[in-house]
Amino acid sequence: MNAENATSYRSLSSHHIRLIDVNTDLLNDEIGTFEEFELRATPPFYALSHSWGTREAQTPFRIGKHTILVSQHLATGLRRLKELAVNTSVLSPPVNYLWIDTLCINQNDLAERSSQVQLMSNIYSRAIRTLVWLGPSFDTSSQAWQLLDTIYEIFRSQHPMSTSPEDIPLQIYNESFHLQIGLPEWSHIDWNSLRRLFELQWFSRIWVVQEVVLSTQDPILLHGTHIMQWHRMEWAASWLRRKGYLRLASLPKGLLHVDNIGYLRRAKVRWPLSALMSITQNKFRASDQHDKIYGLLGLAAEMHQASKLPEALVPDYSIDVREAYQRAARYFLETEGSLAILTRCNSTSQSLSQKRRRYHYEDFPTWLSNWSDFTVNDGDIRKSLSWLDHTSATQPARLGFPKHYSAAGSLALRVHDVEDKSTLCVDGICIDTVNYVTRMSDEDTRSSDFNASLATTIADVCKAALSLIGRTGLESWASHFIKVTTAEQQQLTGRKWEQCFKDGLAYLHQVFSNDQHLQSLMSAIDRASEPWLRDMSQGGEPAVYAALAGNFCYSRCFLITENGHMGIGPSASEIGDNVAVIPGGGVPYIIRRERDYWLFVGESYVHGVMSGEAIEDYLVGRIPMEELSFH
Repeated sequence: MNAENATSYRSLSSHHIRLIDVNTDLLNDEIGTFEEFELRATPPFYALSHSWGTREAQTPFRIGKHTILVSQHLATGLRRLKELAVNTSVLSPPVNYLWIDTLCINQNDLAERSSQVQLMSNIYSRAIRTLVWLGPSFDTSSQAWQLLDTIYEIFRSQHPMSTSPEDIPLQIYNESFHLQIGLPEWSHIDWNSLRRLFELQWFSRIWVVQEVVLSTQDPILLHGTHIMQWHRMEWAASWLRRKGYLRLASLPKGLLHVDNIGYLRRAKVRWPLSALMSITQNKFRASDQHDKIYGLLGLAAEMHQASKLPEALVPDYSIDVREAYQRAARYFLETEGSLAILTRCNSTSQSLSQKRRRYHYEDFPTWLSNWSDFTVNDGDIRKSLSWLDHTSATQPARLGFPKHYSAAGSLALRVHDVEDKSTLCVDGICIDTVNYVTRMSDEDTRSSDFNASLATTIADVCKAALSLIGRTGLESWASHFIKVTTAEQQQLTGRKWEQCFKDGLAYLHQVFSNDQHLQSLMSAIDRASEPWLRDMSQGGEPAVYAALAGNFCYSRCFLITENGHMGIGPSASEIGDNVAVIPGGGVPYIIRRERDYWLFVGESYVHGVMSGEAIEDYLVGRIPMEELSFH
C-alpha cells in the first residue's frame, strides 16, 4: 500500500475497527465498502490471514469510492473471497463482512497502527473464524494436499484415540518404518510438491501465529480453489515431528512452524510474551522488525492479566527497533529475574549469529536480545541453551533453563538502575579464563553439512581435549566430553544419562577407530583405552549421540579454560575471555573486558561449573561478587 492510499481513510474512534462489507456482484470489481464499528458491537465477520509478500502493491482494487493498490497475491485472494461470499454453501455463515489487516488499518498512520495492534486479540477472537489465504494454486499443489491427507489418515489409523500429539511416542526417523506405513519413497514427486507448499511465505510470517491461535473455530486454509481444515494439517505436522521426520533436511521447516502454532493453539492458559518470542523468533519473520514483539502481543499473558499493558510493551512504531527491543528486554529481566532471554544476545561482531542476521544494527549493545530476522532457515541457527518448558497445556510456558543447569544456584538476578539504558549493569562473578578455543563451524557451514562431517569435527576436538585426560582418568574424561558436546541435553532423546553415555562412547569408539593419530594419542596415555571403549559402548547407538552433538556443537566453539574445564561457547569466544557466573543465569557466560566495561559474548556450557560450584566459592569468600557493566 503506498502513500496515496492514506486518503482513503478517516480517523478511527477509540476501540473502533473498520470492516469490509463484501460486494457479492462478481461482475463488479469493487471488493466492498468500509464500515466502522465499535469492536464490541460488530456484525459477524471473518478475519483474513495472508502473506503480505515482498513485492510492491501495484494492483488497483476498489473499496467504495476509493481505489487502493494491493499486492497481486492479495488481489487474487480478494476475488476468491468474493466467490465464497456468493457461494453460501461453502462457509457458514456466508462471508458478508471481512477484516483484513492490510486494508482495514491505515498502514501509513503510525499512531493508528500502534493502537490497532493492541486490539488484535479481540479482533481475531471475535471473528467467526480465521480464513487463511495461501495464494493461487500451483501445478502440483493437489498432490501436496493429498499427501498431507494421507499422513493425517496414517496418524489416525495408528493413534485413533489420541487427543494430543504428546500421546504419540517419540522416535528417531526409521527408513523401514517409513516404507512399511505406505508413504511414498523419497524420490516421489509428491514430496517436492509438499516442500513447495510449505515454502510459501505465509508459513514463516510472524503475524500468522496469533491469527491462527486466536481463531475460535478451526481455521480454514484456502489455496486457489483447494480448501482444508487447519486441524488436519496440524495433526499431520505433529505426527511427522514425533516420528522424527522433521529432523530430515528433505522436509520443509514450515511443517515444524505449523506444529509450534499447534502447541499455542492447544494451550489452556496464556503464555508470557518472553515464552512466545522464544518459540517463534527464529522461525517466523516480519516485514517490520518491531513486529517480532508486537505481532505476538495479542496472545501474551501481559495483555490479559492486568488492566493496562506494561508501558515497556506498548506498541510504538515511532521508536527505532533498538529502543523497542531494549524496553522489552529490560522488562523481561526485571520482572522475570532470569537471564534466559539473553540466549539470543547480539554479541560481538565476530558472532556467526550476528553475521547471519538480515538486518545489521550497528548500535545494538552486545547484551541486548536481538530478535530480528535471520537470512537462513531456523535449522541453520545454533540451538539455544535456555529451555522453554511447555510440557503442560494447563500451565503457562516458562522460558528458563533445564533444571540441572544451576550455575548461579538460587542467587537472584540484580539489575542496577543506570542512566544510560543501553548499558546493562548486573552483579556477577568472574571465575575462569578461556585458555584454548576452536570454532567447530564457520560462517558458510550449513547444519546439514556440519552433521555430515561431524566425525571429523569431533576427532579434531578430541585431540585438544585429550590434554585433560591426566586430570581425571579415561572414564571421567569421556563422561565430561560427552556431556559438553551434547550440552547434557539427553532428555531431548527421551533417554537417561546412562544410555546417553553409552551412545557417546559408541560414537567415540567409531571416531577413534577411524583416526590413526587419535589412536596413537590414546595409546600413549592408556593402552587399555581401546578395549575399554569397545566394551563400555556395547548397546550404545552412535546415531543418537550424533543427533545431540550436531544440535549443540553447530555454530559454537569448543573451549578449554585455565582451570582445566572443557566446554562449548559462543562462536565469537576468544582466548583471554572470562567465564562468568551471573545470578539469574542457569549457565555460565563468556564475557570480554574492554577498557572500563564488558562485552557480553554469550552463553556457554562449561563442565565443572554447571551445578553452583562457583557460588559455593563465593559464599565462603574465595571469589568476589562485582558489578559488571555491559555495553
